[in-house]
Amino acid sequence: MSGLAIDEFRHIFFDLTENWSWEVQGFIDSNSFVHPIDSDTKVISTVFERMAAPALRSIATKFGYRVELANQTTYPDFTITNEMTSHRIALDIKTTYVRNRMVFTLGGYNSFLRNNTKNILYPYNTYRDHWILGFVYRQLDSFTEYDLDNLPKAGDISCPYKVETVFIREKHELCGLQAGSGNTKNIGSFVGLKPRDFEHGVGPFGAFASAKEACDFYWANYETYYLAIRSVDQLLSHADFERFK
Repeated sequence: MSGLAIDEFRHIFFDLTENWSWEVQGFIDSNSFVHPIDSDTKVISTVFERMAAPALRSIATKFGYRVELANQTTYPDFTITNEMTSHRIALDIKTTYVRNRMVFTLGGYNSFLRNNTKNILYPYNTYRDHWILGFVYRQLDSFTEYDLDNLPKAGDISCPYKVETVFIREKHELCGLQAGSGNTKNIGSFVGLKPRDFEHGVGPFGAFASAKEACDFYWANYETYYLAIRSVDQLLSHADFERFK
């Protein structure tokens, strides 16, 4: 079954956004005052999602796809579907900020990977591709607090972050072996030491011929394997993963 390939999608997306800084000053109100934002990841993720949406829709329209949004607790951020071919893409916006060891959280592992319809817009098995539009940004100085006597207008304040890199990757290429955030049941990416590591680096599942299938199996059964499998070598030598080579 043919469909829009990630390489073509990536090429067109970066052509369309070539001169974008991805920077904002804040939220502008009906009186043209700007209300600053901070560099909190949740806030910035929403900013990137809203900024990326027009380009995503333009690409989808060009190739005969329809774009649907999910709510905050439902995967993915964008569902991109071609009704003629039934090709369906899940595209998630993910962000992380620059530090010594950088990790993305890539969504839950105890929902649709285990239950085909849990916390997902359409059944998991109807999505052929799972892509990440990722942003690595640097946190800048915190914003100034304003009162009603000195609310800023557009151009009066600076952006609280600087984007270091933007990438589009297959989700399984980014997945690592350890959960991504504290006690929550989130998939963690491989560890990046530099922002651009996520543009070209490949996680442990890239060693398999059936990489996505190996990744899905591992994370659907995370509690079974995470203590025994701590490295690529241990993953490759584990008998349960022989069938994915």
